[in-house]
Amino acid sequence: MKNNYDVIVIGAGPGGITCGALLAKWGLETLVIDRNSQPGGKMMTVSREGFRYELFPILGMPALGSHFHTVIEKLDLEKEVELILPDPVGQLHYRNSSGERRILLLAGAGQYMDPQEVFNFLGITNPDMPEVLRIFTDMLSMSPSDLEALDDVSVQQFLARYQIPRSLYAFLAVLQTEGPMECPEDVACASEFIRLFREMQQGGGGRYIRGGYGRMFEAEAKVVDDNGGKVLLRTRAEKINIKNGKVSGVVTDKGTFHAPVVVSNAGIQPTVLNLVGEKNFDKSYVSYVRDLVPSWGVAGVRYILNKPILEYPMYIIISENAVSTTESWRRAEAGVMPEEAYVYIGTNSMYPGMAPTGKQLVYTGITCPADPKAKVKPYLDMAEAAMTDIWPDILNHVESKTDYGPAEACRLGRDSVVPGQGGECFGLAQIVGQCGKHKPSPKAPINGLFYVGFDAGGNGMGTNQAVGSGLNVASLVYDYHQEKI
Repeated sequence: MKNNYDVIVIGAGPGGITCGALLAKWGLETLVIDRNSQPGGKMMTVSREGFRYELFPILGMPALGSHFHTVIEKLDLEKEVELILPDPVGQLHYRNSSGERRILLLAGAGQYMDPQEVFNFLGITNPDMPEVLRIFTDMLSMSPSDLEALDDVSVQQFLARYQIPRSLYAFLAVLQTEGPMECPEDVACASEFIRLFREMQQGGGGRYIRGGYGRMFEAEAKVVDDNGGKVLLRTRAEKINIKNGKVSGVVTDKGTFHAPVVVSNAGIQPTVLNLVGEKNFDKSYVSYVRDLVPSWGVAGVRYILNKPILEYPMYIIISENAVSTTESWRRAEAGVMPEEAYVYIGTNSMYPGMAPTGKQLVYTGITCPADPKAKVKPYLDMAEAAMTDIWPDILNHVESKTDYGPAEACRLGRDSVVPGQGGECFGLAQIVGQCGKHKPSPKAPINGLFYVGFDAGGNGMGTNQAVGSGLNVASLVYDYHQEKI
């Protein structure tokens, strides 16, 4: 096997494998290494007991006009990767302050949903309408400069500018903030919140891939191999070599590989503090990297049921009292759990080939600390209680169940190099000071070193942002290689 490449990509997560596939397609000799047994990182699809599923739930937003669509086209993967757009997507369950539960059916991508139906669902009355219309109009019509001005404003501060009903406030602060961003409203960045809101309004949610998301990443890995590159799985990066202030290659547990460009999908903090080492950076940059804040984690349970119970792919549970803040999350970490919280429940078993006939796999998901050592049982219990409140007899149909959380996310994704971090849901948190003009640069202050994935190079929600980063960083790397090498 050859040891010299144009580019080495560390990590075959959604951002890394997308970047590697594009670079290989564009003619650069590309090596992608990953410590897992298959590409996709935390979003890989596994096959177990007749089921195919991702290890963590996926919202799939936007369903239309996503970076997935762009990558599939650029890599000529239309025959290998088929996007699925369910309709309806699922249900939104909302409990108001008096304890009344309301249910809203969520239309599929591209399907018209009557705004009045949403307003009725939230109990919005005619006197509320002028202010309700004002906030929606403002969010949908903001110019790029207007959005940039909100890079330093929290969602909480932005919503406080409007006299909207508490039900709509909860809808925006929980469903549109904590759900897709995994951070509370008092620190979540308003500009990123509005970008996500627009994506959801224009493109909907629920996007899935026939055969599971892993099909996409496996197809991208094949693109690397088919274009003269190499994907090495079960291979751990141990060190990024630096020579005379430039990248020179990567040391792995399978040997040393040489390249003038290294793209790291391992996360900015693990890359700087571990793979490269602090001594190779200016002290102020190291301090900056250490102070970066990851998103919160997600914990839940995968249940194998002996009969289908869920009718739709996703169910989202919120309430008027589920609006969380940094302080309420700190209390939860100390053992004082909130009475109500945002809970996600979903399944992919209705898609062809994803489950044995007559059975169903169901996820629960709830926000929790990112610490891989965190005790998540209280969070799992709260999510299970929310599930059984909707389907009282569902536990009677459980054949087996498996917990997941920050510890599993850390094993599949990034190493924990800063205390309390490593098991985050996405990567860096979409909070004030880390979005828009404050987003970390995908180009490191070392020649030939780039970051890709959720931490840098993109914006948007979850996996879509990571894939978008792969697109953007691939272009940066290609230009750098053409100019410098």
